Order: sequence, then structure tokens, then C-alpha cells
Amino acid sequence: MRVLTVARHERVALVRSGALRRVLEPGRHWVFDPLWLTEAIHYDVRELVQPLTEAEPWLLPGTRLLTVEPHQVATVAVDGLVRRVLEPGRYRLWEAIEGVSIRWHDTREAPAALVDSDRLQPVRGEWTEHVASKVQALILFHDGQPVRTLAPGRYRVWRGSPWAVVAVPLGLSPVELAVQDLVTADRVPVRVRASAAIRVTDALVRAGETRATDHVYGAVQLGLREVVAERTLEQLVSDRDALSDALLARTRVHLPEVGVGVEAAFVKDVILSAEVKDLVGRVTLARMEAEAHGIRRREEVAATRQLANTAKLLEKSPILLRLKELEALGELAQRIDKLVVVGGSDLAQQLLTRRLADELD
Repeated sequence: MRVLTVARHERVALVRSGALRRVLEPGRHWVFDPLWLTEAIHYDVRELVQPLTEAEPWLLPGTRLLTVEPHQVATVAVDGLVRRVLEPGRYRLWEAIEGVSIRWHDTREAPAALVDSDRLQPVRGEWTEHVASKVQALILFHDGQPVRTLAPGRYRVWRGSPWAVVAVPLGLSPVELAVQDLVTADRVPVRVRASAAIRVTDALVRAGETRATDHVYGAVQLGLREVVAERTLEQLVSDRDALSDALLARTRVHLPEVGVGVEAAFVKDVILSAEVKDLVGRVTLARMEAEAHGIRRREEVAATRQLANTAKLLEKSPILLRLKELEALGELAQRIDKLVVVGGSDLAQQLLTRRLADELD
């Protein structure tokens, strides 16, 4: 005789030669099995759902059959909280637990927008939920191929389903180029750093193009080489805005249709080697000295021309010449502190007579 103790949350199946003989309820049981040919299989009713296998195909008292077809999944919830997600197969469902609800979902159907009340607590990644909004588009895939763009809303995709949803951001995305070693039109080596800002223009095309960013990178790189090769070093560093505009235009020409558009392109830095910097400094200094020399020459020419014009006027007008003389004497007299007159007695007499005459007048 064997004594089997069955807990309150258990049921014990007695199986002999692959066939179910008895099911023991909670309590102590005496089992007559002198040759130990009976196998006792314990089942925990708290597990709620148990698969039916070829070795254990039977239903037990207090259970019912639950079948999930190959194209289905089933969610088992207790009091509204999902406890299990069942893949295709046959299961025994214990009926002792109250508040159990079961929903079947057909994985062949394309995901549809969910209502607000349809919310499930995620269970071990059995499904994923996605939201289409103004900041991201959702692309529906079937067997790895893009099908269509989903309307705004919330969508659920089951694991094992042939359907998949890929989110495509709709905002601006930066593309940073590594420093490029280039040569200008005047054969000066430079290093240039550039970047671009892209935005999705066709989410369906973008989702199917896995190398869209690589295409943008190549288009910006090719455009940058062209605009640098067409300009001298002076043109390259003098007008950065025009350079960025040219880069944007060239990038758009070279970019294939990959579902994105280039919103802006920027030449961020033009880096010169130490030798080139020294040469540019000397050229700049020489240019500034030449400009200063030219300015001095122009001033001298203008001053000489003015003197020549004044001389012509004085030659034609003796009165103007006399006025200039008096003006010059007046300026000279302002600078003289003392005036010493050298002459004989007749000169002193003349000066005295002149002063007396001025006083009488």
C-alpha cells in the first residue's frame, strides 16, 4: 500500500500503462500498488492553464479543453489582468479559479487601431504596441515587406504573427560627416567638416530603405568635394553661407529617392595645416601692406593735384595771391612771440610817423 498526500491546491492523476486510472482530490489517500506500476502525477491548479501533451492527453475533473488554432493566440486574464498568452495548441483550463476570461486573436488579420478600452498588460514580450502620431509614422510590414502607412492610433502586434510594425520618426535628424581631406581649386589641401539635417518625406519608402542614412552621407560627401574643388582657398573661407547653400544644392542633386529630403547642409569648419596657415598669414600681410602703400600713393596724388589747381588759380588772380600771402603772414605772426626790426634812424622815424598818423585818425 502507498500513502499519497494531496495538498489543497493540487490534484494527483494515477496513471498506469499510459492510461488515466483515477484523480485524487486534496487529502490523504491509500493506493494499492504492490508492484509500483502506478505513476502519480501532481498538478497544481494555481497554474490555471496546462498544455495537453501526447504523454498526458487527458482532461481532469474540474478542467475544460481550450484549443488555440495555428493562426491564433489566446489571452487568459484573471480579473482583467492577463496571466498567460497561449500559442497554438491544446490546453486544460482549471475552472476552480473565478474571474477568468479568455480572448482569441487571429494573427492572420492585419493590426487595426485599438479602442481606448482595449488595453493589455504586457506578458514576457508576447506582443508589442505602437502609437502613430505627428512625431512618428507607423509602417505595416507583412512577411518583411512594407505594405502601407497606418493612420494615427494605437496598434498591437502579436509574437509569431506575419505582421510587423516599424516606427519611422518624422522630425529632423542630423547627419554628421567625418572630417574630409580635400583640395581647393588653387591646389591647397584643406580639411573640411560638414553636416546635414534630413527629414522623412515618404515614410513608406523610408521604412523599406535600410541604408537611407548611408545614401545621405554619400550625397553630402560628394557635394562637398565638388563645391570645394570649384573654389579657391580665399573663396572657401570668405563666404561660408554661400558655401553652405551650394553644398545643399549639390547634395539634393546627388541624393536618390530613399524617402528622405535634405532640409539644410552646413560647412562647419575649414581646417588648415600649420604650413598653409603660415603661408596665408604672409600673403594676407603682404596684401595689407600693398593696400596701405596704394592708399598713401593715392593720397599723395590727390594732394599734388590740389596744389596744382591752387597754383593755377593764384597765377590767374594777383589779388588772390596777395590774400594768400597775407594769410601766410598772419599764421606766421601768430607763432612769433617777439619781433626785432633792424634798420637805421630813418626806419625808426618812419615807424614813429606812421603810428602818430594812425592815432590822429
